[in-house]
Amino acid sequence: MPAKSQDHVHRLIRSMSRAEKRYFKVHLSRNGQEHGSHQDVLFDAIAGMEQYDEATLLTRFSHETFTHHFAITKRRLYEAILRSLESFHAESSVDARINRVLHQVEILHQRALYDDALKALQSARRLAHTHERQPGMLAVMEWEQRLIECRNYADTNEAMLDAQCERGEQMRRGQAELDSLWHIKSRLFKQIYVQGSAREAASLGRLQELIDHPLLRDGVALSTSRARFLHHHIRSAAAFAMGLAEECRSHLHANLSLLERHRTHFQDEPNLILGVVSNLAYVCVQCGRYTEASGLLKKFRSLPGQWDMPETEDLDLKLFATTTSLELSMHLRLGEVDKAMELVPVVERGLKQHAIRIGPVRRASLQYQIAYAHFAAGHADKALRWVNDLLNSLRADDASDVACFTRLLHLLILLELGKKELLPYAIRNTERFLKLNDRAHRFEPRLLRLLKALLRARTKDERDEALRSFHNDAIDILDDPLERGVLEHLDPIAWAESRLSGRLFADAMKERALRMGRAA
Repeated sequence: MPAKSQDHVHRLIRSMSRAEKRYFKVHLSRNGQEHGSHQDVLFDAIAGMEQYDEATLLTRFSHETFTHHFAITKRRLYEAILRSLESFHAESSVDARINRVLHQVEILHQRALYDDALKALQSARRLAHTHERQPGMLAVMEWEQRLIECRNYADTNEAMLDAQCERGEQMRRGQAELDSLWHIKSRLFKQIYVQGSAREAASLGRLQELIDHPLLRDGVALSTSRARFLHHHIRSAAAFAMGLAEECRSHLHANLSLLERHRTHFQDEPNLILGVVSNLAYVCVQCGRYTEASGLLKKFRSLPGQWDMPETEDLDLKLFATTTSLELSMHLRLGEVDKAMELVPVVERGLKQHAIRIGPVRRASLQYQIAYAHFAAGHADKALRWVNDLLNSLRADDASDVACFTRLLHLLILLELGKKELLPYAIRNTERFLKLNDRAHRFEPRLLRLLKALLRARTKDERDEALRSFHNDAIDILDDPLERGVLEHLDPIAWAESRLSGRLFADAMKERALRMGRAA
């Protein structure tokens, strides 16, 4: 398999749309390269490859002189493609438009056309201010200062200088808020991605320490809408990790309202509204607000059209990963396993289509959900295949919730398939994993004790007694907010009920979801 450093041109070309590829041809002709030039034919040859094969290219073009220094040829083609894409997307975002105008300001400044440069700069200032682009406003201010100097302070008085100084201070304060909030967010999400939800005092304490920052206090005055978004984003994520679903929902609603009120400030970041709506739908399921969750799922599907989102590979990936994961979560939480199973072919196609681009966290989550759906539907053999694939792809140091619950689901599948000879070894491996990763929670050890008891049991009465004891303990454990996150991955109460009654796990899940819905 070729090294990634060798196929960077192939990755870039394969990421291009048809329109971008057509524009590259126009770009070549504008720069004096006729049809059939070496960049033209090499571009077509690489574009036609499903997998990059440099040896085939060198053989095909062995008569061409550009193969003598092929690394340089590829580098020049790569740079030509990037210049073409830069030109094609010159107006694709607010930041791109601001930077284009600032480049014009620089060109005019270099020609000593200072008045013309100032007029162009006013356009950049309006654009940056309208869309609240903090870095753009700072860049505009820097050019304003240079133009004031170039004009030898003509038409500039003390009040104007004071006003500009105050504007600069406000912008820097706003940027300092954003920087601080970004670093808090990064530390928070690093902890969540590595350790999952807070399920013991130490993790809870670390989360609380992060959100005790003055910028995260209720009612704090923040300079920009982006800072207010980060404030609620951090608070919602921390609340979710701490098992405070209703508080999380409240902050997500605040961000949804913020994005809809200040849409112009966020129009180039469709992932924000997609993330907020999908997370809100998921949290509504956790809160038992199923009608609201269904409405939000419909809203999520309509967002690309409402927000005029460009059709890109990135958007396709986000819609696939988020929509399918959200639908799977809702169906499994509601016990609608048949509906979850209908999504299996969709997930299989999506994982194949987005194999390179989908991140390991999202991929693992989808694989786990499909394995869990198969298990709940009574297809333990298929569930085992998905779990084995997932376990083989996990990093050795992955201590996430998905890594943990995949191991637990693996044990339940082995029990379901009657592979009792494999269970002792698998249980020891899971115990070692929990110990090494300091997952000293209440639920996991209790499940392992049940499995050991079931292996020791000689009669049906002994097995039923062990299951009833586990069932009662699980109800008590999951009443603890720090342990409630278990239900994001597995419903152990419904599973125990299915084993005791002999019913399908899916039927027990649905019955329990109905009971929970009535209680909510």
